[in-house]
Amino acid sequence: MYNKIDYKKKIIPKKWFFYDLASDKDQKTLSSLSKNIGVVFFCNYKKKSYIFSKSIKPLLDYCKRNGIVFIIPFSKCLIKEFMALGILFNFKDIILKNKKEILNLKKKFYIVCKVHNYLEAVQIKGVADMIFVSPVFQTTSHPQQKPLKNYMLIYLCHLLKQKLIFALGGMNDNNLKKKKNPYLKGFGGINSFRSTK
Repeated sequence: MYNKIDYKKKIIPKKWFFYDLASDKDQKTLSSLSKNIGVVFFCNYKKKSYIFSKSIKPLLDYCKRNGIVFIIPFSKCLIKEFMALGILFNFKDIILKNKKEILNLKKKFYIVCKVHNYLEAVQIKGVADMIFVSPVFQTTSHPQQKPLKNYMLIYLCHLLKQKLIFALGGMNDNNLKKKKNPYLKGFGGINSFRSTK
């Protein structure tokens, strides 16, 4: 049985560090984060579930001990053991997974997604609670991907305005200010947190 979070008492960070589980750099960054920065754990590769669980568990333990809010990729064994703020699904997962299962999880966790275009926004609108719109600026991690045009960013944010929306892709404090977008609650990033360490 999953424990239930009282969301109203949970403070949602305005900044989110995207922790790449395939990177050796990120453990050092995690250890130097302040408590007001949340962590989104992700991986772009497939691992056997027990290997994945073994690699992420010490990191989740660290976050819990230090009062750091975190979001994890979907894993049945992990969500039973750790009380994450939310569960990260990619766009394809939302399409392929049993909607009933996701809606049950939604009662207890934030459902978190990344959105890159209109089609994805429409598909996840009825399921997601927190959304990272990407890429807002050019990124070094995905240099081939063009940033969203400003009018498209505004349109997507308006379409998803009932959600918690964060900017992702080339983001830092200055770039967030440049956008002057009232729908954006904050931003997520990788290099903007690494570069300050």
